[in-house]
Amino acid sequence: MSLSWTAPADVLTEYAEPGWAGIWTLTHAAAHAALHLADALPLIDAIELIYAASYLREAQGKLECARPELPARCAAVDLGPLNSDHDFAQAQLVLDQLTTAALDRTSDLFDTDLTVADAMTVADVEDALRCAQEKILRPQP
Repeated sequence: MSLSWTAPADVLTEYAEPGWAGIWTLTHAAAHAALHLADALPLIDAIELIYAASYLREAQGKLECARPELPARCAAVDLGPLNSDHDFAQAQLVLDQLTTAALDRTSDLFDTDLTVADAMTVADVEDALRCAQEKILRPQP
């Protein structure tokens, strides 16, 4: 795959903030990337990615309910559409990379002093991210 997704994804996974903000940024980027990748496929082949994007948006919504300031405060990164010559498997790996980085930050939050409500939110976000990752990693065309 060209640098169009790989390089920005590498920067995001390495430099996204820890905690709530980093999870939001990575989840936002992954949701947009999943939709861009789905858009590059025939609808029948894109169903799993559409579900993945839905789970990612669910996680993002839960984060925003717990921390309403996140959309205004965080970097809203969109990797952009894929060029037609991009390799699906490589794009799938970038999606997995973003989702894994968000999951890692989610796990780190459990090591902080959370309220019960925050712990429930983090658990819900982690569940949605894992569901998205499962859809992302399913074999596609």
